[in-house]
Amino acid sequence: MTIKSDLKDLIELSESKGWAKINKVMQDEILTLALSMARTPNMTQQQMDFQRGAIWAAEQLLNVPERLIHKLQGELALEDATYNSATAEKGN
Repeated sequence: MTIKSDLKDLIELSESKGWAKINKVMQDEILTLALSMARTPNMTQQQMDFQRGAIWAAEQLLNVPERLIHKLQGELALEDATYNSATAEKGN
C-alpha cells in the first residue's frame, strides 16, 4: 500500500456512516461514565481512576483516524519534498 491509498482509505473511514455510528456510541459511553462519576459521591479513588482511564481510552480511539490522517499527510509532504529536491538537483 502506498501512503496516498492509505490516506484515501482513512479519509473514507472518517467520513463514513459506520464511523459516525461508532463515534456516537463512544460519545454516549463517555457521557455515561462522566455522569456516573459525578453522581456517585462515595466512589473509591480506584473506581474513579478506572473510569477516567476508560474515558481517556475512548477519546483516544475516536481520535485514531484523524491522528493517522495527519501523520500520513506529513509523510506524504515529506516524500513530495524529497522527490522535488532530488528532481531539482538532477536538473542542475
